Amino acid sequence: MREFLTIERIDPTKRGVVQRLKDFSEIYEPVDTHEASSQSDRCIQCGDPFCLNKCPLHNYIPQWLKAVAEKDLKFAFNLSNEPSPFPEVMGRVCPHDRLCEGDCTLNDGHGAITIGSIETFINEEGFKQGLKPYFPGITTDKKVAIIG
Repeated sequence: MREFLTIERIDPTKRGVVQRLKDFSEIYEPVDTHEASSQSDRCIQCGDPFCLNKCPLHNYIPQWLKAVAEKDLKFAFNLSNEPSPFPEVMGRVCPHDRLCEGDCTLNDGHGAITIGSIETFINEEGFKQGLKPYFPGITTDKKVAIIG
């Protein structure tokens, strides 16, 4: 739990501008398993996690950071998909620097945990390994028509 003292924050690497002008691929290079694990290991597992409280979806951020640090991708994937309908999208478009990362306890002095890149890693790697989110079927006796 003191890894934040020895492991520094590593921001995701941006692809070069010239390279990005030629395609519509991601702006940031994907995070690998080692980097995601070491950055997750920096989490100090706060008693009252500000990152969780600042997240509009109330993602289980400390829990899935711990799971990634322990290399339990399946558990992290399931946790990430539980409160959020599209975590693979939210990892990219959510303003993490103003929300969860902005309220991370480590933000002052040690650099916040790269929550957004880890969230993207969890879901992209999970999909590569064939994991699928669980969606409970809700049955009703009502019928719906979609027009247009």
